[in-house]
Amino acid sequence: MAELDELLGIAVAAAAEAGAALKQHRTKWAVIQAEQGREVKIDADKKAEALILTALEKHAPYPVISEEAGWVHEDRRSSLVWAVDPLDGSVNYLRDYPHCAVSIALLRNDEPILGVVDCFVLGECFTGIVGQGAWLNGAPIQVSDIPDPAAGILHTGIPARASADSMAKFEKRLSAWRKVRMIGSAATALAYVAAGRAEAYRESGSMIWDVAAGCALVKAAGGVIEITGPGLDRPLEVAAGNGKSPLPE
Repeated sequence: MAELDELLGIAVAAAAEAGAALKQHRTKWAVIQAEQGREVKIDADKKAEALILTALEKHAPYPVISEEAGWVHEDRRSSLVWAVDPLDGSVNYLRDYPHCAVSIALLRNDEPILGVVDCFVLGECFTGIVGQGAWLNGAPIQVSDIPDPAAGILHTGIPARASADSMAKFEKRLSAWRKVRMIGSAATALAYVAAGRAEAYRESGSMIWDVAAGCALVKAAGGVIEITGPGLDRPLEVAAGNGKSPLPE
């Protein structure tokens, strides 16, 4: 198996290539192909995904679970799986709102161990390896040390697959924190927790490709994560935080 720092370099390069293409071709690629509820699919998602999958296949051909393609080379015997969101925050990208990102993670036995969140519009690339550290454009980052939710910032979102129960929990969650932010990109929101810009993240109905890289960053930066659900290709409950304040319920 390749060393994790080598695999991180592969993921960083793949994310950078996709991010550069997304910036260069935004006018042509920001075209809606399908809409389902609050979710949209645009040309950019599939075009960026193709670049990433080609790079991973060439340099580190582990199985992949990706937002657009689903499972690629699925092999349940493999302990390592890439999780790819080629464009997290498609609506933001479509509307020229800067919070969107290329997100690439490596999972070992379904646990995120390595992550890259390339916020290409803002020129911020967050990287991390669990047990080794996390970085923003090469400089070390760590989670904040604020212990009280009443003094902290929570990143969250309205559940895309909302139910009456999930919305009730969502409303209760809002009252516990000093400030609540909904920026429309789970990967970016989690990266901000890793960098100490917010204390916690919580969302219902996320998919593993939405959150895997960001969760790896949080853990690598000294925080804690909690991912529960029936499988990698099913909606998940995800919480992450600095380890000082309690995880949002």
